Amino acid sequence: MSYECAVCGYRSGVRQEFVEFNDPVKLPKAAERAKSKGRVVRPEDAKYLCLKCSQELYQEETRGPRLVRVACPSCGAVVEVWL
Repeated sequence: MSYECAVCGYRSGVRQEFVEFNDPVKLPKAAERAKSKGRVVRPEDAKYLCLKCSQELYQEETRGPRLVRVACPSCGAVVEVWL
């Protein structure tokens, strides 16, 4: 049996290289990534993701730290904190 990644189109017969994709919440994001790679993903065709695409899809979107000024509740002194 051959498995195919719904996002990038990678095909292989090795099941360990793929994860099942049963997440309707992430389906629009997966479809968007596939479209950027020139592919069209229909919900019924999105059965498997390769490990690389799965990791990219589920990694947390991080933002850089930002400087915030906060006031001490006890004395009222203003302090700059990186969040």
